[in-house]
This record gives sequence, structure tokens and C-alpha cells, in this order.
Amino acid sequence: MSNGTPALVHLVRAKIPHQVHQYEAPATDGSAQARGERIAYGAAAAEALGVPAAQLFKSLVVALEHASGAPGVLGASDVRQEKYGIALVSVDREASLKRVARAFGARRAELLDPAEVTKVTGYVIGGVSPFGTKRPLHVVIDDAALALPHVYLSAGQRGLAIEISSADLIRRLNAIVAPIAGAE
Repeated sequence: MSNGTPALVHLVRAKIPHQVHQYEAPATDGSAQARGERIAYGAAAAEALGVPAAQLFKSLVVALEHASGAPGVLGASDVRQEKYGIALVSVDREASLKRVARAFGARRAELLDPAEVTKVTGYVIGGVSPFGTKRPLHVVIDDAALALPHVYLSAGQRGLAIEISSADLIRRLNAIVAPIAGAE
């Protein structure tokens, strides 16, 4: 099954084994987001898919602030050039932005607002996938994924999820694995 999202096109072209699952996405009229309320897309998706929330990972797009010339996990030249990254954490946990920044070798990380997320990734909030973004972004995955044989994440559209082995996810994204969930 392929609805042709950039994420699904990427997975098929790269021959990355995966399964696509369709579910009923939570309906929103936009007024909640306009009021600045967070929509719990992940929790609703886990429930609709019938999977534990710990197995469904959300994609958080962050802006990264680096100390000039400071070496980091990605290598000094990569770090100086990267302004954005994606943090993957299960929907039942919150990411520590301090830990995310540390994993990227950055001084600071902050969540992007919804309009900026779309501009950077090509996806809308609730449908952001680490695959098929407008431009390649570095990814950090919470180390809880190591204990799971497979995980679920957005297929690039609300109502579509990818099921993929944790090992393939980490390897194919060339992701950093670090303890990013929890307290600051």
C-alpha cells in the first residue's frame, strides 16, 4: 500500500522493509491549534492502531543552536551547518530538549512552531516522518527503541503509520541513539 507520501516513496525506493497501517486520525477544526493547544495525535494514533503508546514514536522537529566551532557528535563541520534536527521519542514520553541538544552536540534545542515545521520538513504536525523530508535532517532516537523489535511512526500523513524494525530505522536514518526522554 502506498499513498505516495514522500516518506513512503522514500521507503519503497530505498527498499526498506516496512508495513503501512491506516487509522482514523483525530479530527481537528484548527481552532485548538490556533489557541496554542497541543493536539494529542500520537496517543490517538496508538489507540486507533491498537499498539502500546511506548511502541509509537513521534517526530519532534527542533531548531539547533550551536556554539561556534564547537565539535559535536556529528563532527564539527556537520554541526556548524545543521540548524534543524528530528528527535524521535515514544508518544507516552516527553523529550528533554537539553538531552536532545546534547545528543546533537548543540548548545540548545527548541521545538519549532507548526508553520516552521511544515516549511522545513514538508509535513504537517501530526504527520511528520523522519523519512522523505524536504531536505535530509539528522535524527536522534530515544534509546528506548533499542528494547523494541519494531516501532511505529508517521508515514508522512495523519492517518498513516509505518511499522519498521528498530534496527532498520536506526541504520537507515543513520540516527544517533541516546537517552533523550525524561526530565531536563
